[in-house]
Amino acid sequence: MIYLDDMVSRWMRLASMFAFFLLFLSPWYYNKQGLLVFTLLLISDVLLINFENPFFNALIFIVRASIFLAFIGLVLNRLKQLQTNLFQKIVFTIAIGLNVFLLYMLVTMVSASPSYTFYDILFYFYGISVIMSVSAAVSFSNRYTNRASIFFLGTVLSLAFSDLAYFIAYNLNLSEFFLADITFNLLGIAFLLKFMFLERLENKEPTSHLDNRND
Repeated sequence: MIYLDDMVSRWMRLASMFAFFLLFLSPWYYNKQGLLVFTLLLISDVLLINFENPFFNALIFIVRASIFLAFIGLVLNRLKQLQTNLFQKIVFTIAIGLNVFLLYMLVTMVSASPSYTFYDILFYFYGISVIMSVSAAVSFSNRYTNRASIFFLGTVLSLAFSDLAYFIAYNLNLSEFFLADITFNLLGIAFLLKFMFLERLENKEPTSHLDNRND
């Protein structure tokens, strides 16, 4: 079993994220919507270096929540075109409700105080953002069964699992989960880059067809 030190894990995340950010800025991947997501991801890993600082800790929750909300923004226009029946809406609502309940149970297990604190509220905000993002990614994947939707789903799930692995490693002192955190994080960013590449390719296709006709 490979064990990583917490601080080593943080610097590895930051170094890999910086490399991915530079790669994203290349002509093969760059787009305006993706820039917000990659900038937030980089800021998040910079803040993670000082995770023990209460101020930076609070900012991390806000930034991570913003990342998952930004994921929804990447596909929101296409999600608006989804048509669902009453049964699907009921099932979707029940699934969201169960996830929120599990989030509540997680907060009560981890929180040292019986009363709600500012950090509990931030954790709820972050958790609900993740739930909404995963739900959007699943809906997007079901509606558009193509490679882009699969990589988008992989992105959201991988980064959610990465956060969960870090949460377990840090709060439960299970250092073996730091490796899982790094692995899922690398997969998530790689999937995101592939999604950006496919999106850019798809947006260029209509232009190329017009060019061919003109020729």
